[in-house]
Amino acid sequence: MTADPCYRLAVTGDVILNTRVSRCREPAVVAALDLLRGADVTHAHLEIPLHDFDGEDVFPAAEGALSWMRGPTVVADELRALGVDLVSTASNHALDHSYGGLRSTIEALDARGLPHAGTGADLAAARAPAFADTAVGRVALVSATSSFPAFARAGAARSDFPGRPGVNPVRYLDVVDPATADRLCALAGALGLWAVRDGDEFVVHPPGLHNSIRRFRVVPGQETPSTVCDPEDLAGNLESLRYAASVADFVVAHLHVQAWDAADGRMSSTPAFAREYAHAAVESGAALVLVQGSHAPMRGIEVVRGVPVLHDPGPLFRLGRREPQPHDFYTRWGNDSRVRSFDAGLLDAFGARDTTTSGKTVLSPAEGNDHRPGFVLPVCEVDAVTHRVRTVELHPMTWSRASRATTGFPAVASDPTGRAVLDRMVALSEPFGTKITVEAGIGRVDLWSKRSR
Repeated sequence: MTADPCYRLAVTGDVILNTRVSRCREPAVVAALDLLRGADVTHAHLEIPLHDFDGEDVFPAAEGALSWMRGPTVVADELRALGVDLVSTASNHALDHSYGGLRSTIEALDARGLPHAGTGADLAAARAPAFADTAVGRVALVSATSSFPAFARAGAARSDFPGRPGVNPVRYLDVVDPATADRLCALAGALGLWAVRDGDEFVVHPPGLHNSIRRFRVVPGQETPSTVCDPEDLAGNLESLRYAASVADFVVAHLHVQAWDAADGRMSSTPAFAREYAHAAVESGAALVLVQGSHAPMRGIEVVRGVPVLHDPGPLFRLGRREPQPHDFYTRWGNDSRVRSFDAGLLDAFGARDTTTSGKTVLSPAEGNDHRPGFVLPVCEVDAVTHRVRTVELHPMTWSRASRATTGFPAVASDPTGRAVLDRMVALSEPFGTKITVEAGIGRVDLWSKRSR
């Protein structure tokens, strides 16, 4: 009896890459990369801008994350060499090197014929789906991020005014009870911040920065703080997903999230607004939802109406070679005049950062950025007729330490690390009611049954 036809689709977490990986011959790394190359369709999330420190308006933004990251434009060639078909670009690092770095990234991907979604010249371009016409069908991607500096949010164009380059945003509101709202407003006033009530919502922001807003919704009886999606951003993204579903065989909804669930304060807990987005994306036609970027590094797997929601498989590549940083980086982490001076070197700055972060007590979130024991690389088996995911294979991974040249590259994890990775994902998925079976060193979520045919 012939098996039903199917194809394989691989998706990745963060690709933070600034060197060539295609030349690597380390067996565990090659085995990991072969999973990407062996898939019929491969998605990669590019967390960094691509530029070569030249070009117009390429300079460090005033706001950065833990560091200002980037990769050379040749990384786009590396994505091609890994068999990547679709690239998501919406993240908190997309504008680390301002609008020039963003423009360089888009040009580098376009030059290699890599469809991409999540950033653009204005909000319409950033929110538009990307399409890859492959041998197994047309695959669409809508990419958004809930984590970004305020200036990085793309702006809509009007008939009488141009838009603004940036990321496709999914902002969110904090949901609190009336007593908490009163305390927050009082504290804002005591600190000299703007606090403005409007019905059941209020905003808090610094003086003179009325577009840099923390928004709150007041709900009587709200026992613990929570979050909800910004209605406008949610509606805009769902419209893009519905359009994608009307013209593509398979739709991937991507959301880059670095927030955590306020109810328990754990880094490995998915925030409520991300689940809201995922459920709405499924209703709007997404066949796979990828929520990632937490650096927990993993979060659990949920199944919504037969559609897998990967709340975070973990980052695929971690930056292996440290690069020059703007002076802001030195002043952020330098605790003495030597590091903060213009005579300090890169190792001084990173040494100060590592000492500073390791010596502090993280009050929130619980767990912090702990990347142990590793992550998973999901490969989906998709029915070729219905274009619905049958199973999700979870390949346990770690990061290579074979040499300095391979630092940060993904490597297939052997036991006991591989088993620890899968055990962790099993535990994280249990609250969602998702069963993961483990056999021959690979986790498996089975979505296919006679009832779903």
